[in-house]
Amino acid sequence: MASRDPSATPDQRKVSSSQSSSEGKDGLDKVELSDLDASPPRLPVEQDLMQLARLGELRSIQRLFDSGTYNAKSTDEQGISALHWAAINGHHALCHFLIQSGADVNARGGDAQATPVLWASKRCHLQVVSLLLANGADPLLKDDQGYNLLHSATLDGNIYQLVLLLHQPNLSVDVPDSQGHTSLMWAAYKGFGACVDILLRWGADVQSVDEMGFTALHWALVKGNYVCIQKLVEYGSDRFARSKPTEGQTEGDTPAATAAKMKSERQWRKALLDTGFDEAGNPMVMPVPFVKDKRTFYKRTFFLWPFALGGLQLWMLATLPIWFGVPGVLVVGYALQIIVQKSLRWAPSDMKTMHKTPFLAGIFAGTLFWVGVRYIFDVLPWTFTTHPFLNMSFAVSYILCTYFYTLTMTADPGYVPKGNSRGQTKKVIDELIEHNAFDEAHFCTSCMIRKPLRSKHCRRCGRCVAREDHHCPWVDNCIGVNNHKHFVLYVVFLIAGIGLLIRLTIAYIEILPEPTEFHCSILKDALCAEFSKDPLTIITNSWGSLQLTWTFMLLFVHLSQIARNITTYETMRGQVHAGPLMTAVATGTISAEGAQVDGPEATADATHEDGSAGPLHGHGHKRKAKEGCLTQWSRLLGIDTFITIAFQGYKGSQSQAERKRQKKRNLWTRGVVRNCQDFWLDGPVMKRRAESTKALLGGEEVDYAFVYDVPKRSGMSYRGGYESVATEEGEV
Repeated sequence: MASRDPSATPDQRKVSSSQSSSEGKDGLDKVELSDLDASPPRLPVEQDLMQLARLGELRSIQRLFDSGTYNAKSTDEQGISALHWAAINGHHALCHFLIQSGADVNARGGDAQATPVLWASKRCHLQVVSLLLANGADPLLKDDQGYNLLHSATLDGNIYQLVLLLHQPNLSVDVPDSQGHTSLMWAAYKGFGACVDILLRWGADVQSVDEMGFTALHWALVKGNYVCIQKLVEYGSDRFARSKPTEGQTEGDTPAATAAKMKSERQWRKALLDTGFDEAGNPMVMPVPFVKDKRTFYKRTFFLWPFALGGLQLWMLATLPIWFGVPGVLVVGYALQIIVQKSLRWAPSDMKTMHKTPFLAGIFAGTLFWVGVRYIFDVLPWTFTTHPFLNMSFAVSYILCTYFYTLTMTADPGYVPKGNSRGQTKKVIDELIEHNAFDEAHFCTSCMIRKPLRSKHCRRCGRCVAREDHHCPWVDNCIGVNNHKHFVLYVVFLIAGIGLLIRLTIAYIEILPEPTEFHCSILKDALCAEFSKDPLTIITNSWGSLQLTWTFMLLFVHLSQIARNITTYETMRGQVHAGPLMTAVATGTISAEGAQVDGPEATADATHEDGSAGPLHGHGHKRKAKEGCLTQWSRLLGIDTFITIAFQGYKGSQSQAERKRQKKRNLWTRGVVRNCQDFWLDGPVMKRRAESTKALLGGEEVDYAFVYDVPKRSGMSYRGGYESVATEEGEV
């Protein structure tokens, strides 16, 4: 294996990197390709054990063993056995046969003196790695450079192999290599944030030092990866730890000095601020001394703040002259908003931006509150006797809208339950590996659970949600199986209430007496007179009526998805690009990344933002082809996304691959009538469901936390099976 020394100088690292690149992508040429000379083979293939092992020819090897020519422990002149070659090439059945035949699973071979499990690890053959470990392979055995199996997995940044190893019994996470580098140091130096997070959650020691006195935080600053730095500071790494002094130094470098030398000061300062420290590394004291639970404090503050801010701005628009009112509202709103945003510096690390707080939910709740206040104290007393039925209808719509909004915010959306112990998780991992399904589609490394179909890990909630649409900031909750119906009913009664409110406001203004003086000057006299009757009520109700600009489209999208039994996430991830308007309507953010509805092209053949290998949770960046003006405006306005979600039929800006993908059958649909029946007859309407992950499908109750295969029309496949389920198009 190629040397990867983090203690080398930057120039030395470049040379090492170039040498490694010239040798091969996996760095295994030293133990694989370089062992083969250019001369013709000395033996025919059918008599060469090592060649047959490379090819996975089990029966031919069995004949050689039966003839007595070779046995399972036979090696070449470099100590390489058949098990080494079978392991590196991923021949699971051959590995099993060799082990049963007596092969030494801990045999060292090649120039690197590596064991078969180390060879398999370099090619990420998880089935072979698991098989070797189960049959006595020692993960702590080191190669000639002092790297064990845990170091190897960390160096490659393979998060799933790392999770597999960490679930092995009696495997210490802090075993150092020959230079004192732990796996956490390697992950930090490589910039693999996901690996750093896993190791820290497994109890890796953040205070361990290597031969140079460097901690993992020092190495993270050498690479300059923000995620690694932030995680290490969050888990208590010493912010003032000094390395051993080098020649010419009287004292070693602190993390701040390392950041200055490696030009990662910006990431260092941001990580400190996001974890509650000032730029010097000292804890920032919360200016409000009585706050004990900062998370609860910020959630309540940002939810209630729009109540006060909205009321103030509405009052300013109603009472001040328009040339003072409009600019004043903008200035006051912006200034107060900046002050509130500045307070986020003391917030928990996952609430450092406005969109990660319940601020948007507070905007709607505040609007609902002030509309209710104006209705009760102004509109109702004047219109109750003349329009009793209209008032009762509005009151019912208002109450039901508020009720279903509250249910949507507070209900469990259908969180997939987590395992109770590491032993249970290991059993799940072994089962997934056995079926070659230990990947992002079936396992969540954040929750450490087996993921069913239709589920998605929500970065806002920090949990996997069964049959999830998205995290909706308008209600500050995920829209899942347990509150999807309440969300639709909330939108229905919101639209009905706004329509009734408009009619009541018109009737209320007509009844009011003519004003003695006007409060406006730029409108015509007739309009100015009507507006001056009660400007605060008109402006408040007009602001509430603006909800119609997105609720009609939102309702249409959700009803069309109900008819097809498909979620927003499942629809939008089939697109390469999601228009900002429709993304905002459907998910509450103009960013497809923020909505977590990125298309599959954004995740294919890419790496994590933190640098680790494997499938993406987020998105990748690809060079985009130049677009025409019409296409750009269509995407900017969200027209293409809206039509695609609503009808699955827009072809204007879609590639041939997109069109082909949209022709795939929706295997979850049971027909429009049956889909609608399943949705509206599923569980109680006026209260929360007791079973948070269960829903109807084709008239049968299905627990989405335990569905792992695409369903057949006649039934469902539950935990324990990975049989292929054919579709009409021959899909699996």
